[in-house]
Amino acid sequence: MKACISFCLRYLSENEGATLMLHTLPAHSNGNDDVAGEPKRKKAKLASPTANISRLVSVAEVVKREFSASRQAESKLPSGALLHQYNYIGCLPDSTNGSSKVNDDPVLLALEGKNHLKRISTAYMKIYLTTEPRPDLEALGCTYQEPLLPPKKSRSARARAKKRAAKAEVKENSSKIVPEGG
Repeated sequence: MKACISFCLRYLSENEGATLMLHTLPAHSNGNDDVAGEPKRKKAKLASPTANISRLVSVAEVVKREFSASRQAESKLPSGALLHQYNYIGCLPDSTNGSSKVNDDPVLLALEGKNHLKRISTAYMKIYLTTEPRPDLEALGCTYQEPLLPPKKSRSARARAKKRAAKAEVKENSSKIVPEGG
């Protein structure tokens, strides 16, 4: 997760006004992954897209928080320090079941499965993060989450920052004092 978050932050800081899309779409293999002469390796099973949705939301929230904090530290304008978020949730038809016909009757679907309903679609989520509002994404069916103002520092956090600043000032002033008669 750390690598993903650092990439997102670097991308957003280097590309002003760009839109970053994070998604849980499944990775597709074209079947040509085998290299001649190499022993076949066990392929790591990827988690289903629905299991990754919570991780995706966590990454997006951390990116928004870190981006806002870094912009405030750089003393940039507060309007540019906030990320607009657009969410899209969709379903892909499951291509792993052998039958080409889709049966919509839940009773027949329950009878075909052993203990559970057979999955006939895969849910996925896309999150778009951008520094500028994008009404065109709303027109595509995305939901909009407006940027929240960064939380105010607590009283104790402000006091600690004030103490640190005072210590740094005293240290700076003490290094500037030149002894007399020297």
